[in-house]
Amino acid sequence: MRFIMALYQPDHYRVLGVPVGADARRLKEAYHRLSRVYHPDLRGGSRLATERFQRIAAAYSELSDASLREIYDRKLVLMDPLRMVDDPRAERALDRIDGIVGRLRRRPKALPGRPRGRDLRVTCEVPLAVAALGGSWHVMVDYETTCATCDGVGTVQPDRNPGCHVCMGEGHLKVGVRRQRQVCGFCGGRGEVLLAPCDTCDGSGRVQDRREVAFNVPARLGAAATLRVRGAGEMAPRGGIPGDVIVATHIAKHPLLEPRGDDLICQLPLSWSEATCGCTRDVPTLAGLQRLRVPAGSWSGRELRVPQQGLLRRDQHRGDLRYVIMVDVPDAISEADGAALRSLESQLGMARFARRARYETQLDAVAAADRHDRAGERVRVAGREGDDSPPAEAADEAGRADVSPMPKGRAS
Repeated sequence: MRFIMALYQPDHYRVLGVPVGADARRLKEAYHRLSRVYHPDLRGGSRLATERFQRIAAAYSELSDASLREIYDRKLVLMDPLRMVDDPRAERALDRIDGIVGRLRRRPKALPGRPRGRDLRVTCEVPLAVAALGGSWHVMVDYETTCATCDGVGTVQPDRNPGCHVCMGEGHLKVGVRRQRQVCGFCGGRGEVLLAPCDTCDGSGRVQDRREVAFNVPARLGAAATLRVRGAGEMAPRGGIPGDVIVATHIAKHPLLEPRGDDLICQLPLSWSEATCGCTRDVPTLAGLQRLRVPAGSWSGRELRVPQQGLLRRDQHRGDLRYVIMVDVPDAISEADGAALRSLESQLGMARFARRARYETQLDAVAAADRHDRAGERVRVAGREGDDSPPAEAADEAGRADVSPMPKGRAS
């Protein structure tokens, strides 16, 4: 199994199942005995059997060489001094001491609570309409659940999995002078060595699953809110309490509606004929597509406001939905089409274009005021011609007046 390397790795003597004082004959007997159990040729080339046999072969190779064994024993003393004491009575004495110390330090244990499943964290984009008005949404969640093939055992052939000779089926080892319990790295804490793993879960007893989880979204959802779905997480063992699903939400950007305060803005492009003659267009709203009547004579920048169709306010009233008209023009037209448009404009007359006519009138007033200012400036400059040292500021202003262009057709 993939997590074995993170567990406590037993020393060579424990891997071979012999005491630290075993002679060469006993080492050889142990090696042959374990070879008949873990050799990959006898296990159909099992990957797990190959891994175990390689560890057994490496342990025997090092301990069967006297010089290598001496070096290894020195390292073992540094790692675990008690391992070189080849006397079962020492281990029993340490076990008794450990039991007495444990009873002296023992505190009253609280009643064990029900186990709880793992919480799952996911991210989800929520549509603007759901985030603004509230509603129900869903997200796909990846779960780790019990393998249905082996019922979480990790194998469908338990008779092919021998008991662990390293930990004697306990699943843990007592290490060091303090006799701390460590999970056996040879069997992964199972008490038996998994040589025929389940093909579905590869011996882990758990498989990945994916399902849809629905959750409620409150109105006026924040830009980066976190929601919790109670009881939708992973199931707990032994009928415990399931975990939760924690959803980190993000509001998806609407392709046409743009929030602006409590209002929604939509740019509505119209053709010349639609803006001039009026039309009825399909427009987006938070409730879906609706029909909007565009009055005749609409111009670029005009806003058509639909009340109570925007975002929800704190007072439970809604803002407005504002459609900003944009008169769209072709990228390019032919000379004949341009001539036809100019002819139509000439037939209608500039007076029919109210905003254009108003602009021209205001522009004429601006030009007249500018002519009046220029005439007064020339009079002031002429009155100072006899002065030998005219002020620098007046000369500068006169210079600016001389180079300022006048609108064509409106110069005096």
